[in-house]
Amino acid sequence: MRTICFIVCTSLLCAAASPGEEIDFDTDVVPLLSKAGCNAASCHGSAAGQAGFRLSLFGGDPEFDYRSIVNELEGRRVDYVTPRRSLLLTKPTGQLDHGGGEVMESTSEAAAVIAEWIAAGAARKKLRLLERLIVTPTSFAATSIPAELQIKVTAVFGDGLQRDVTESAIYVSQDDSALVVDEAGAATVKLSGQHVVTVRYGDQVTSLLVTSPIGSKIPTLPDSARRNWIDDEINAKLLALRLAPAKPYSDLEFLRRVSFDLTGRLPSAALVQHVASASAPINRAELIDELLSSDEFTDYWTHLLAIQLRLQKPGTDTLAANAFYRWLHEQVATDASWDSIANSLVLSQGDSHETGAATVHRYFATAREEAEYMSEVLMGVRLRCANCHNHPLDRWTQDDYHGLAAVFVGLDRGQVVRFTGHGEITHPRTGEPAIAKIPGQSFMLGGVDPRKSFADWLTSPENPYFAKAMAGRVWQALMGRGLVSPVDDLRATNPPSHPELLDRLADYFSSNDFKLRPLIRLICNSAAYNRAGQAIDGEKVDDRFYAHAIPKPLSAEVLADAISDVTGVADDYAGVGRAINVVDRTVSASKLEFLGQCLPGEPCSSDERGDRGIASQLHLINGGLINEKIRDSNCRLRSLIVQGASTDEIVNTFYLIAFSRPPSNDELAGWVDRIDSIAAPHERTARLEDFLWALLNCHEFSTNN
Repeated sequence: MRTICFIVCTSLLCAAASPGEEIDFDTDVVPLLSKAGCNAASCHGSAAGQAGFRLSLFGGDPEFDYRSIVNELEGRRVDYVTPRRSLLLTKPTGQLDHGGGEVMESTSEAAAVIAEWIAAGAARKKLRLLERLIVTPTSFAATSIPAELQIKVTAVFGDGLQRDVTESAIYVSQDDSALVVDEAGAATVKLSGQHVVTVRYGDQVTSLLVTSPIGSKIPTLPDSARRNWIDDEINAKLLALRLAPAKPYSDLEFLRRVSFDLTGRLPSAALVQHVASASAPINRAELIDELLSSDEFTDYWTHLLAIQLRLQKPGTDTLAANAFYRWLHEQVATDASWDSIANSLVLSQGDSHETGAATVHRYFATAREEAEYMSEVLMGVRLRCANCHNHPLDRWTQDDYHGLAAVFVGLDRGQVVRFTGHGEITHPRTGEPAIAKIPGQSFMLGGVDPRKSFADWLTSPENPYFAKAMAGRVWQALMGRGLVSPVDDLRATNPPSHPELLDRLADYFSSNDFKLRPLIRLICNSAAYNRAGQAIDGEKVDDRFYAHAIPKPLSAEVLADAISDVTGVADDYAGVGRAINVVDRTVSASKLEFLGQCLPGEPCSSDERGDRGIASQLHLINGGLINEKIRDSNCRLRSLIVQGASTDEIVNTFYLIAFSRPPSNDELAGWVDRIDSIAAPHERTARLEDFLWALLNCHEFSTNN
């Protein structure tokens, strides 16, 4: 059975070179093959090609494509005497048997351009360099649905030439049920929400955001909807989508949320009681500042950064892991700038038992693994897709991937880390040693330690990824969903939900010397952060535009610590009393694996993990994590029973600790009735245990919203 290639189009028009203008293989011919689907992953662009003919994926490597077309099979794919009889044309036009069928009309302008190129000698002259695409409109906001728009694409070349390539560009809707785009860029919006169109021409790819209203009418924004400039960006999107913002959190709701987000801990019952009984509202800005200056903040955000930096033991070397954690804890405690932390990670060397940052180089067996790590953790881009071929959805090439690997190839990764400058890494396309290269920039020729050049560029204004990557991670940690999702996948074809907001947050972060606390303070003081977790009656649920707080399941460590705080029974993780303070997370894995713990070395993103699964729920319901603590003789519940506390006192105590609020009158009356409706003391104890079990298993306890 012959292989059937995926047909992207059955007829083709293009914006050909102007009369008298030489045809360029890279920027004129290759895009036509892309438009026809010839170099798609399901056709000749696959790793093995089709029927002995292989092209680079989506035309990412024109040099390879040129060799395949002109040089292979002793040049049989091009016929200089009769160009239209070339296999390059007779196959896709259906004149000869073709597994993919007819993907190009023989009378089309595309066929004419390719024939003219062959007639002129089928040379690869590299006449011009495609620099970027201009897509208009840059964004589109419909006022009703269905709605229509015409996308226009202009190619900008290095010699100053600009050409309309609307007809020959490729358009891909991320959701065809919501937004349909035809081959000529005519789009129809069919469903409400925010949708993305990916636009490709040649080796350039970009995207277009299309918005259509979700709500039925434009909301009136109350004064509480704005507290700083973050809200200007959020509210503009809400107005376009016709989503009304939720009311602000109550003081008690805000206290619980901000305590978890900044310290990973429940607020104390005494503080909750004080806020509940206060005659005046709390000063939220002062509370934020107090938490930011606390030791608990340092502990918790060290834990968060350790997960982001994928802290793990190198082999069995616990001392090195501990040294890294101590170093990171000191950076957070002293509010060290993120650029200085990044520089230390890239350039560190020395005894990893003493120089903690040097431990990071020992995580990896190969330089390729370290290149992938550095790009994802410090740049927020997934460079690994460019290992075997140029990235199909981004700008990264194999030269970028293997060039960055070459930056780290000269490291001795023993206990004493040092840069030797020895070793090499083979570029799979050339078979030659890869040359050190800054991704997207120039090759580094000569020099002693290429890591220094990379580190300088990484944190410089020339790098558009560094500040955005970290600003986006902080936003995700506080708001429950990243402006880009996944948060470590910054690329043109995965645009932010709020592009201008991400730009402004990155600028704010860099202008404040890349320090975490000012950025966290800014976000926590916004109205968007202070917004309650329920939509206004009648409004649609919003999972990405921040009309209301997005529910955030507590991480495995934070949930386990919260259970310990409520029950009064601490865990022992190899001598460490709190889960968030564990350095080697394999120690706690047996206790927390069912709660979704991020294991050492794994990239973890809370907005990718989502809610806990069935195994986690069953573990909480029937496992020892909760049940053993409730039955423990030193449990808080046992102490209250021994002290003779009344049922309403016990219910109030656990509501204040677990939910950071007193029970409502109905809740209190309901529990007292259930628990005190029997006379036997042992039955009352059992019912109180059931009460506490129910609190610790409910959604309100295990979620921060």
